[in-house]
Amino acid sequence: MSSDPIRGKYTIIALWFYVGWVIVFILEGLLAQTLSTRDLTSSLDRQIPLVPLFVWFYVLCYVFPFILIPMTTNWHRFNIAFLSIALCTLIGFIGHIGLPIAFPKPQPGGNSLSEQLVRYIHSHDFLPGAQNFPSLHVAITWTVFFACLRQGRPKLLEGILLIATLLIIASTVLIKQHLFIDLIGGTAVGFLIWWVTSRTYERLIGDSDQPLNALRFSARKMVPALTACVVVLLIVIGAQLI
Repeated sequence: MSSDPIRGKYTIIALWFYVGWVIVFILEGLLAQTLSTRDLTSSLDRQIPLVPLFVWFYVLCYVFPFILIPMTTNWHRFNIAFLSIALCTLIGFIGHIGLPIAFPKPQPGGNSLSEQLVRYIHSHDFLPGAQNFPSLHVAITWTVFFACLRQGRPKLLEGILLIATLLIIASTVLIKQHLFIDLIGGTAVGFLIWWVTSRTYERLIGDSDQPLNALRFSARKMVPALTACVVVLLIVIGAQLI
């Protein structure tokens, strides 16, 4: 099968997954905003300045995953990213519900476009918050970057993607959407889940296997892990609601 039909099919898969992810994230946010929260703002967080210009890197995260479509030549790497994001999301939800964190967000004083966008994002969150630790913004951004590696692309392009990744991650604390502990948690989840998922996938699938068949096969094999995460999430939700 040529790369173009595969790319088209993966584009459809990515769009459907994205739509489903957004719906689930909104539902989780509606639940998270009803929980009692705690403020874990540290002295480091108080020293980090509000830099409204970084809001443009922050919103870049919402389209950053789609860079995988043109970047990918090894679709097995895409499969690993797909499975990793699913696991990261479930683990992130467990953290959001189990340790609901909210904190006061300083507002920019000016009226530039960047400052207006920061205020818009702050005001349209699921207030008072709770979707913070670990930061899925950070975990998913790392996952996308890892998937873009070993694609046979120029090192310069990989370097640019690394810079974009670091800017997106830094933006989470520089526009005061997350605390530093959220950033660390998101990084830990992103690295750990990518490592576990890639090692598991490599044991299950050979590089010669057809990628779409490999995605279906590996997804079935990961059902127990995904189910375990869902069970833990339901237990955590139950504990919070009782």
